[in-house]
Amino acid sequence: MSRQVTFISSHGFFLWPLILYHLITVPIYFYFEAVLDDQFYWKKRYLLLFVPFLLGVVDVIAVYASPGMIDRILDEAITDTGNRFKVQYWLLGLHEHYLIRHLWQCIFLLALLRKLRGFLREGVSDRLKGTLNKWLVFFWLILMVMSLMAILHGIEKWLDISVFDYFFGLKNGSLIVTGTLYLIVFVVGVIPIYFPTILQGYPRPRKPTATINKVMDQVPDIKFGLDEVEIKKKLDDLSQKKSYLDIGFNVSKCARELEMPEHHLSYFINQYYGLSFTAYKNRLRMEHAKKLIQNGFLQNNSMEALAEECGFGNRSSFSKAFKNSVELSPSEYILKIRKK
Repeated sequence: MSRQVTFISSHGFFLWPLILYHLITVPIYFYFEAVLDDQFYWKKRYLLLFVPFLLGVVDVIAVYASPGMIDRILDEAITDTGNRFKVQYWLLGLHEHYLIRHLWQCIFLLALLRKLRGFLREGVSDRLKGTLNKWLVFFWLILMVMSLMAILHGIEKWLDISVFDYFFGLKNGSLIVTGTLYLIVFVVGVIPIYFPTILQGYPRPRKPTATINKVMDQVPDIKFGLDEVEIKKKLDDLSQKKSYLDIGFNVSKCARELEMPEHHLSYFINQYYGLSFTAYKNRLRMEHAKKLIQNGFLQNNSMEALAEECGFGNRSSFSKAFKNSVELSPSEYILKIRKK
């Protein structure tokens, strides 16, 4: 019974996880490609990513097809537990698979470096883009450090030498690599919780579009990968409904209404109107305020009522926003209207 349990445990440990581990590099590389290009299209060269995976599949199939090989792996795991990681499959040994997997990850991380450097130079003045830049650099660096450490550890086990001890004076390379891996997994899992915008990516330049007549006399040349016609229409619909007059109207609520990430919405408004979201919202509110003033709203209502009607919680914030947008205080604007 004990041997049967050990057989099942060793059987599972040495076979199917090998295939899953070889796939780790694939989603990592695809994540970087999707974020850096703001899109993802399959390319034939991506097949190279699956070389370690295919080697693993071949070895696992060979083991399943040969009961004698399964028995050998099991016997070696039981009789020599200290060297159970030196198991030999058909093509490669376990340590060779380990080495190839991390060597492949290192190669493809290096292949991403040029594109990553170009991406980091874009939108440096954008705060959210800056956060995304820091995350990508950090993620790339820790993956590279892990790959290099794992490669050294793989060489150490493959050649039966003490690389960590020789170069760094460290006795237990396995403990170091495993501890680093757990730390990386923890950090990678926690950071997006505190900075969720890093998961939303960043719009990338694509084909230039024709210049469109835009409200507020803004006519920039849009050259990023967002559907500006559709987004502009949705913003116009919100404007028609006067959603911007809601006192709780902010970028999060607007993004939910438009069904798009906050970061993309902020980027679109900045590129399309040359304004931050707050400035864009206040510009709409001030246009509404000016119409109310021109139509005699203040003849029967107070300035506080006007502020509330325009989505502000108090007169002070309304007056500040009005002057920033119109370059006149509400009182100065009223006098200007009366002189006409």
